[in-house]
Amino acid sequence: MDILKRPFTSRKIMENTWVIEGAGCYSYLLIGNEKAMMVDTGMSKLNLREYVKTITSLPVMVVNTHGHFDHTGGNGWFEEIYMHPNSVVDAKRAFHDADEYPLNYSIQTVKEGHVFDLGGRTLEVIEIPAHNPGSIALLDKKYRLLFTGDELESGQVLLMGFGDNPPSCQTVEQHQLNMKKLKKRIDEFDFICPAHNGTPIDKSYVDAFIENDQRIMDGIEGKTDIYSPSFQPGVFKLPHIEYVRRSEHKGSAVVYDIRRIFMAK
Repeated sequence: MDILKRPFTSRKIMENTWVIEGAGCYSYLLIGNEKAMMVDTGMSKLNLREYVKTITSLPVMVVNTHGHFDHTGGNGWFEEIYMHPNSVVDAKRAFHDADEYPLNYSIQTVKEGHVFDLGGRTLEVIEIPAHNPGSIALLDKKYRLLFTGDELESGQVLLMGFGDNPPSCQTVEQHQLNMKKLKKRIDEFDFICPAHNGTPIDKSYVDAFIENDQRIMDGIEGKTDIYSPSFQPGVFKLPHIEYVRRSEHKGSAVVYDIRRIFMAK
């Protein structure tokens, strides 16, 4: 089977809240009284909008947690697309060939503090760039959920600045600052909904990542084996790189560049 055409499946994780799996990341369908929202759209070549119609007849907007194509590949099936300005440059860059992806869509941008109102259900944008410069979290106050994209999950956070000119946000120090930012809001949510490797997960992962990042900054070097379940054959492959490590602590894991632990001063 072509993994990019694997049939969609879904499960209800809370009232009016579904996780949809196809190819790429988890996509979340959040239903309000007046509108629905897709948090990320994966990278399936199948029509995600048609599948969503089997769950709700409401109009559906899309909000991307960041611009990587495994989160944005299905955007073109929808009409209303939002993401952070720093995500726009990546959003239409397919990982493989772009055939069969509808990429002729318009993008609207949002920043810190923007609130989406679905009718009786709101989601607040919180900027948390490290894995990607355009990363945002979405805080669902009614259902006490935090959607974190690739910046916090149970598999690992990839601080992917492994090239010669990586974005300045891709450091362990910046990631910890983001986690501390979420820690200040921790009384406002009960569970975290990440984009990969199991969902929902306990909010204790916020503390685990703060501690893990600190261990790295204190000089405890991670292991050279950086394998994780995210690296699926035929879809994602990260080769061995001599200066990349994987640090594990209390269920959290950070894959990082030993040359890029602290922010440039």
